[in-house]
Amino acid sequence: MVIQSEVRWVGREEASLIVEVEPDDTIYQATLKGIGGPDFLRALCSLRGQLKGRWKDVPLPQGVRPSDLLLRELLLKARNEWNYPYADAELCHCRCVPTAVVDQAICQGAHTPQKVSAMTSASTACGTCRPDVEAILRFRLERR
Repeated sequence: MVIQSEVRWVGREEASLIVEVEPDDTIYQATLKGIGGPDFLRALCSLRGQLKGRWKDVPLPQGVRPSDLLLRELLLKARNEWNYPYADAELCHCRCVPTAVVDQAICQGAHTPQKVSAMTSASTACGTCRPDVEAILRFRLERR
C-alpha cells in the first residue's frame, strides 16, 4: 500500500511524505521531503530516521514548536487520523478572519485565546467564535 501526505504553510515550511507499507504494516520504503527554516529541516531529518519498522509505531512529534505541529499534522493525515475540529473556511465572521490564519497563528506560538486574538483579531468583537478558537488550540496542542 502506498500512502501519501502533504502539509504546507504558504510562504513558510512544507513537507511531503510517501510511505510504502507491506501488508503486515512494515514500512518498506519512505520518502520525506521538505523546505523551510533550520529548525524545521532538523525536525524533518529526525523524523526521517524514525520512518522504519511498523507504520503505526512511528512516533508522533510531541512538542509545540511549529515544526512539531506541522510534522504531527503530516503523519496524522497520512494515517487518516487528522480530525480537525472546525470545517468552515472563515472562523471569525465579525472580523472576517479565515480559519487558516487562526491555525497558523497557533502553530507559530499563539498558544492562548488571548494571543490568538492579538495576532489575528479573531474573537475580539462578539466572541461567538471563541469556543472554536479554544477547540483548535486544544486540538493543535493536544489538550483534549
